[in-house]
Amino acid sequence: MKGRCGEISKKGVPPKDAYDRIIDELGKLSRKIDSLTQSTETILEAEEKILSTLGKRAPPESQVKPVVPDATALLSLPGALRKTMLAMYKLGEATAEDLSDETSRLRAVESACANQLTRMGYLEKKRIGRKVYFQMQQSLGALVE
Repeated sequence: MKGRCGEISKKGVPPKDAYDRIIDELGKLSRKIDSLTQSTETILEAEEKILSTLGKRAPPESQVKPVVPDATALLSLPGALRKTMLAMYKLGEATAEDLSDETSRLRAVESACANQLTRMGYLEKKRIGRKVYFQMQQSLGALVE
């Protein structure tokens, strides 16, 4: 009788060379995992260096001009983000759950949209206890091009 590892005895136990091959394969897998782990650590270290360098270099105030979101800015947003932004105009300050009640979408969807708008600079967020509140950015800014 033949299996993946070679001959199997009548008792159903593979021969010793099958075990040796399995141990060799496990050793190869272990070395590959170690290599991937090391590569991942190197990438994470490089990412941290980049982020710390970018954090230290803020643009001079002369290059920043205030931007007020208007109809054009709203129209340039994707529909899902636009819906969240319109709800924020109406509510002023809101949690993802408040936004969810206003837009009739899932809380997770509103949380994702509000976080995206925060990253884009339209909203700012603050945590009070366990709740995260979003509000319109007080001083919206964008780099002058």
